[in-house]
Amino acid sequence: MTEAEEIKILKSKIIELQTINSYYEGDGVAKLFYSLNRKSAEMADLLNNTNLRKLDLTDAKDKSFERLKVIWNDAASIAAAIKTLGETAGVTGNENSDTAKKIYQRTTPESIADELGENKKQDV
Repeated sequence: MTEAEEIKILKSKIIELQTINSYYEGDGVAKLFYSLNRKSAEMADLLNNTNLRKLDLTDAKDKSFERLKVIWNDAASIAAAIKTLGETAGVTGNENSDTAKKIYQRTTPESIADELGENKKQDV
């Protein structure tokens, strides 16, 4: 393998690792908020589209009613979790922005100074 080929492989590996790293730097809480919010909307649609009068409650093999009960029994705890996640993550309603923001970043002297508001160029 030539040195140029080896460099090309190493550069592609760096890009791959940077992509993986940036995935974990993102706001997972915000991602979870939006995911659970979508699932709760799907649960609501399922409940709204189900007419309980049309269920055959005499058929012991039909578990539709039991499955629906699981959904509505967990609805309050899921709603509370969504609300808490939204507050914790500071969700703005803009999913792309909320989930793309980095919550874990490399700590450098410059980043610390930026956080403290004391980043002044020093004469060397």
